[in-house]
Amino acid sequence: MIKSTVKTLLLFALCLMLQSCAYKPVNQSKIPLSKLNALAETEQHFRDTQKLNDYFEQAVAYAILPINVRVGTGFGGAWGEGWVIEQKQTTGKVSQWQFFVGINFGAQLYEQILFFKTKAALEAFKEGTFEFAGQANATAIIWGVAATPSFSQDVALFTLIDGGLLLEGSIGMHRYDFAPTF
Repeated sequence: MIKSTVKTLLLFALCLMLQSCAYKPVNQSKIPLSKLNALAETEQHFRDTQKLNDYFEQAVAYAILPINVRVGTGFGGAWGEGWVIEQKQTTGKVSQWQFFVGINFGAQLYEQILFFKTKAALEAFKEGTFEFAGQANATAIIWGVAATPSFSQDVALFTLIDGGLLLEGSIGMHRYDFAPTF
């Protein structure tokens, strides 16, 4: 059992490293309509959350990840992708990976938004891999909102839970990779 878990974790880490090497700029005209529709729908979900109004007003940009999947059984991980929005324009594609370890079991689907308060924070995000850690939650419902945001260097992260069953008390790492659109 432990050997299997270690092999799975190593395979997941290898995939993460290879993915970051292969990320390339995205032709904006080739973004599928279904992804743009999911982006617009998810943005509206977040705009309907009143406690985020100030974040939308103060942000120089934000990244929306409409579909994220998180799975855990002691060790766990998550993956999602979305788009960076600056001045109402899609300026890049973002992929999100998570690794975590601790007390966790189950799976979860969620939407995510990152608000960039300063131009410097946005540029740091765009320059390469952006990482920060920390999250604990319990999901046993169809829809919900994460209780508190995570903050790091003028970036605020919020999550809307779409459903699943995930009980968790773990530590881990979020990793975001950015590829510009043209």
